[in-house]
Amino acid sequence: MKIAIYAAPLVTRHITGIEQLARNIVAQWVTLAGQHTFFILLEDHLPYHRDFDSSVIDALPANFHITRIHPERRFSTMESIEGFLRRNAPRPGGKEPWDILHSFSAWLPRVSGVPMVHTIHDLSCELDPHVRRTHEGAMQREIHRTAVRRASRTIAVSQQTRDDIIALYKVPQTRVDIIHNGINPTFTRDPDAELHQQLIEHFHTDRRYILMVGSDIPRRNYQRVWPAMVRVLRAHPRLQLILAGRNRWNQTALYHRISADGFLGRVTFIESPSDKVLAQLYRDAMLTCCGSSFEGFGLSVLEAMACGCAVACSDMMSLRELAGDAVLYFSHDEEDSMAEAISSLVDDPEFRRQLRQRGLQRSSEFTWEHSGRQLLTILENTITANQKH
Repeated sequence: MKIAIYAAPLVTRHITGIEQLARNIVAQWVTLAGQHTFFILLEDHLPYHRDFDSSVIDALPANFHITRIHPERRFSTMESIEGFLRRNAPRPGGKEPWDILHSFSAWLPRVSGVPMVHTIHDLSCELDPHVRRTHEGAMQREIHRTAVRRASRTIAVSQQTRDDIIALYKVPQTRVDIIHNGINPTFTRDPDAELHQQLIEHFHTDRRYILMVGSDIPRRNYQRVWPAMVRVLRAHPRLQLILAGRNRWNQTALYHRISADGFLGRVTFIESPSDKVLAQLYRDAMLTCCGSSFEGFGLSVLEAMACGCAVACSDMMSLRELAGDAVLYFSHDEEDSMAEAISSLVDDPEFRRQLRQRGLQRSSEFTWEHSGRQLLTILENTITANQKH
């Protein structure tokens, strides 16, 4: 099988969920030892981007071929979204040297003559009101809608996202598959003693603390979570809170709110932690709290469970699908529900122990090896179906 892969998520220093998915799946495909041929489609302009990092594709074996493709026109505020998409429509005629193309995001580059499969992580551009009303949200909506129409198959990372795709875009159920994300091997329960000591020295993590992971963006719901956390911190005077995310925290609205409420001395802010640091933070935490108002998958919940950390999180379909009975749920829009759930875990070490054990068992079911094999099967089936037509 000859598989083309859109390169963008593999060549950027800015790592998000899409980049993690792409890099981990490709790492699994590398282990196939030449069973398939892969074409990494690299747009001509990408090497000149300030975040360009070729280390991942430079290390790929000989059955991965770097193939340059012409840059597509980029969207500007001087043209309509419809005009942008029209100018980037597939080229008529022609035949590419691969059997199928897969994009690890909703975006599908200009190719023709082969089936295309793409992955949608969430539909925040459609369903999150904060994202929907932005210019970027409008552009993403058009990209999603156009790509879904063009794709032979669409892959969702959760049942929730699959249901959203089918309902919003009227896609036949038979054209949408689910492949869950896996867990990076860094996220295990095995402690790193040296890193543990370094975190104590830098961030005083020897004190009891609750961990919250994620930038101060609307979907993280900090404007509702923080009042509940204040109640917990007041009831437990020796308890600390650690916030870890990509923000420059002292420039965020949350930081200024925490300061105004007089809690800066009990909150530690960690900017852009590495996976190794984040994994150790999970291991050392009393519990992790995820109060998101919107989640397509919920990777931080899965990572916390894999590190043996008890979790309290929003009662959402995507998180229930992921975590089952291995976490404690609360209503993301009710302060009382949040505060009660978090406090109950703080006060009950036996309950935390039970959730840790359930979480370790549950998280072991999510592996990148399984995800990579699932994706190959879907690509093979898509090629077969296309040949029949």
